[in-house]
Amino acid sequence: MSSPTPSSPTHKEEIAALATVKRFISGIKARNPAQMQACIHPSGGHALLIRPSLSRSSPSSPVGKQHISLTLAEVVNRIPFDGPESLEENIARAEWEEGEDGEVFEGRKSEVRVDGDLAVGWTPYAFLRDGVLSHIGMNVLSLVKLCEGERKGQWVIGWISDTWRMPGEEVV
Repeated sequence: MSSPTPSSPTHKEEIAALATVKRFISGIKARNPAQMQACIHPSGGHALLIRPSLSRSSPSSPVGKQHISLTLAEVVNRIPFDGPESLEENIARAEWEEGEDGEVFEGRKSEVRVDGDLAVGWTPYAFLRDGVLSHIGMNVLSLVKLCEGERKGQWVIGWISDTWRMPGEEVV
């Protein structure tokens, strides 16, 4: 599947949809839940898939695979914005964005596909706590362009599924 040309209307929508994803994610570092809430659909959902790995609290006891489902509003409400540690999520650059990501994303790039008022984002991410890499994974986001209301024409996130694994853990 070839990507749209840089000046095409579809490519402009890919850029706009990815900008919504970046605004949502940057709300974590900015400690700004309102910024994050403005990027989500009111009835949006989230599925978190945690791979089996060693527990952070007890390195000798393995943790099994976990699947957690929440609303997107619950995701935002669970973030400890007033906690003592700094939190930051970074996503890989898209093919059209300049710059290098280094080794953390293992050569993977963010991708966005658009069909009318529907977009899908695929964004490798790295999550940091107090500047230290905590975990990595892949976000898969479903976005819709609102067709009514005061946010008409804006891209919002309707669903996020993401994986969660430890750095260096093999992807299977």
